[in-house]
Amino acid sequence: MRKISAMAIFMLLLPLAAFSQSRQSFFFKEEVKVKPQPQAKLVEIWIPLPREGKFQEVRNLTISSPLPFTINTESEYGNKFIYIRHEGHLNKPLQIKIEAQITRNEVAPQNYPYSIPIRYLLPDKMVPLKIFSGLSRQITKDKRDELSRLRAIYEYVVSHMKYDKTGKGWGRGDAVWACASKKGNCTDFHSLFIALARSAGIPAIFEIGLPIHRKGLVKGYHCWVLAFTEGKIYGIDASEAAKHPEKREYFFGHLSPDRIAITRGRDLLLSPAQHGGRINFLYKAYMEVDLQPSKGIETTYYVSPK
Repeated sequence: MRKISAMAIFMLLLPLAAFSQSRQSFFFKEEVKVKPQPQAKLVEIWIPLPREGKFQEVRNLTISSPLPFTINTESEYGNKFIYIRHEGHLNKPLQIKIEAQITRNEVAPQNYPYSIPIRYLLPDKMVPLKIFSGLSRQITKDKRDELSRLRAIYEYVVSHMKYDKTGKGWGRGDAVWACASKKGNCTDFHSLFIALARSAGIPAIFEIGLPIHRKGLVKGYHCWVLAFTEGKIYGIDASEAAKHPEKREYFFGHLSPDRIAITRGRDLLLSPAQHGGRINFLYKAYMEVDLQPSKGIETTYYVSPK
């Protein structure tokens, strides 16, 4: 791990990745505000950085922090974090700024010649598999190949659920709740999809990040799935398909580039590991004070076309 002095500016130039069929570029800005912690003995902060890979390029990354930091990568999903550790009282508010140029490539069905982690077939805390094995078999029983089974699961989720953020329970990514309530947001749609896909033996992984529909302040988050079958990778956005029926065909296999991926996976263990329990999902900064999770931190995202 590399230590960087106070008020440092970290610049990182990354090579261009292979492009998909279409792409969008953004200027990305993140502001993290930390409230004073006058009673603290230890303050720890983790800030997830935008993912880098085949579908997303991160260039000219700049980090400004009044405290020293390191950049670490966790081994389970490859998520990257800024980590700040401060021993003693924090008597003044802090502000950390992150800027980058991000190019997002469209995800389209294509060959995937790499090995797929076994983790993409295992359950998460809110995505159990045994309880869904019977339903998964029922949905896919007359399908002879794996791609047809994946499509049947997609059609079931899009038809079974309604995009609805009313009442209680939505937004946690609880696959059992989503299946029973037949509604929810993107985390609920895709938790059910992953539970059914993995129960059918099809690797699938959750990604979460930012929806990019206009310039300026980014409100909320968005999530989607990468599924792997017959040697290819497919982007899945079942919640957008439910909201926009005219795009139902497109969102089986494709992910439009109007998004920025932040982290991958559920039940996250950060780097270095947090002292609280594993995190359900994460797209903004996380803080612990004296080894306990703290709400004294706020993340704001801004984007503009590049």
